[in-house]
Amino acid sequence: MLSLDNLTKSYGGRVIFDHVSWSMPDDARVGLVGLNGAGKSTLLKMIGEQIPVDSGRITRPQRTRVGYLAQDAPEMGGRSVLRETLSALERMQALDARRKELEGILEREHSGPNHDGALAELGEVLTDLERHDFYSAESRATAVLFGLGFKEEDLTRDVAEFSGGIRMRIALAKLLLDAPDFMMLDEPTNHLDIEARNWLEEYVTAHQGGIMVVSHDRYFLDSVTDRTLEVSRGRLTEYTGGYSKYLVKREQRYEQELAAYNNQREEIEHIESFISRFRYQASKARLVQSRIKQLEKIERLEPPEGAEKPPSIAFPACEKSHRRVFELKGAVKRYGNLTVYDGIDLVIERGARIALVGPNGSGKSTLMKILADVEGLSGGTRIIGQAVRIGYFAQNLAESLDYEKTVLKELSDHAQGMTTPEIRGLLGAMLFSGDDVDKRVGVLSGGERARLALAKVIAQRNNTLLLDEPTNNLDIVAKDTLLEALRRFPGTVIIVSHDRFILNELVTEVIEVGRGHALRYLGNYDEYLQKKAQIEAAAANSQAPRASMPQPTKPEPNRNGKVERPKAERANDRERERSAKQRAQVESQIEQKENERAALATDMSDPDFYLKRKDADDLIARYERLGTEIERLYAELVKFDEATSS
Repeated sequence: MLSLDNLTKSYGGRVIFDHVSWSMPDDARVGLVGLNGAGKSTLLKMIGEQIPVDSGRITRPQRTRVGYLAQDAPEMGGRSVLRETLSALERMQALDARRKELEGILEREHSGPNHDGALAELGEVLTDLERHDFYSAESRATAVLFGLGFKEEDLTRDVAEFSGGIRMRIALAKLLLDAPDFMMLDEPTNHLDIEARNWLEEYVTAHQGGIMVVSHDRYFLDSVTDRTLEVSRGRLTEYTGGYSKYLVKREQRYEQELAAYNNQREEIEHIESFISRFRYQASKARLVQSRIKQLEKIERLEPPEGAEKPPSIAFPACEKSHRRVFELKGAVKRYGNLTVYDGIDLVIERGARIALVGPNGSGKSTLMKILADVEGLSGGTRIIGQAVRIGYFAQNLAESLDYEKTVLKELSDHAQGMTTPEIRGLLGAMLFSGDDVDKRVGVLSGGERARLALAKVIAQRNNTLLLDEPTNNLDIVAKDTLLEALRRFPGTVIIVSHDRFILNELVTEVIEVGRGHALRYLGNYDEYLQKKAQIEAAAANSQAPRASMPQPTKPEPNRNGKVERPKAERANDRERERSAKQRAQVESQIEQKENERAALATDMSDPDFYLKRKDADDLIARYERLGTEIERLYAELVKFDEATSS
């Protein structure tokens, strides 16, 4: 059990924690949530012994270790990636050195106090080394690094060659390898792609100790946490369940607190009204004094946090683009000897909500740059539709900001058709509040500049948005605000994101890039994963080696000299032909229904869909039925392949 006892912490005159107490079981999975600046990172640092407490204490069982992962990349250099990761086990390496010393003592002395003491200590050392699986450390370190997205050739490179984001992965690998009893994780998924995040979810879930995590990835929080600790106004409030359950329970609590606050306010107003009305009437003096004393005894409630909703984002009105927004014909993209795309054909129509997915280095950002005309093709053709106005966001666009302007001035100079209150609201949604808008761009952090660059894209009259990791520097509330705005956006959205919640809630199509190709799947990210798994299972079954069977004896010729195949073989051939025809029919039906569903999706994405189509509800129902039918047909394909392989 890890316990906080009457803990306080302040910075200057601002109280971060005000005499808080709380306990965390050894195997707890805790998501730490709260507004920016509430004290989440401060709490992790205090528990991780990175900063001291002002008063109170943090207690834990003896010999219990706490590990801490910071948001910022630590300084590293002079060692390979693998050696740097293994350096996390310096304590165990020292213990192994002690083992060798003890074994030397036992070799020299066969009896006596030194022998007995060394023998007892050696038993403890060996137990500790075995408990931490020390002698398989290198293979475990390699597995962790591969899980976090490193390649074989990366392991021998000096860590100084890598960016801060990659060094953060190495720091995470070190913590996971060390496997402390309690892990304090501050934004562990910030620099991971989806594949690495999925791997980390499984790894953290299997961890035997306690975990406390701050993350702006609600999908990750729901997957790895079973309780949520809210930091607010110097207090800690615990909720059972992951982040999604916390939102429901917090809303219920907010309604209760708001009702209590309003009731108390009405009571106070009633008492004050009585005092004001009869203050100067001698006959009411005793009653007035009684009411004054009653008023003084009331412990005033604060309005519950959440009364002020975060500002929403409103895109400026934009012109409708041509129905066909982009078309690539035989598109080829090479960098030297590296071929990223090898003759792809792609059509993107107005109103599409598309996610580009694939492992790091597969070409997602490259395709974005091609569509945005930031980079040209090595071969093939790029066609852009009429009246298409592109808003392109990438992290490096922050470098194009004017560092001498204030935040408000920089955005105002590029906003199109937005009022000053709308501009300030947009900055608030991008986490610039109060005096932040008057800061000079040059003093902003890298993440703040990226948020300002994103605001500039949003503030222009674009009807097509190409967004490459737009949520990297946003907290959960800001992500939700952006998601709601993108849902209302009438144009076309193509997005690269490692946030599965965004990919599931926003997109209706997924384009998987890699190995020179771009493959399209209908549906959101989870539906894409399901379809991909079905296709891979079908392919694996069709290619699986057949069980060894006895070789048939060679048939003897009949009296006419002809060799007749056995009836069973001829029947099997006919059955295989019939099955192949049925499979081809199913594949044809899938293609037909997916084309029909795609056409419906295009029609439904028209902002005037409900105005133009009197049968809108019927078309939506048809769209849903087609999805169900396609899933059923994919299941039939799997059955065909299972029957063939059996």
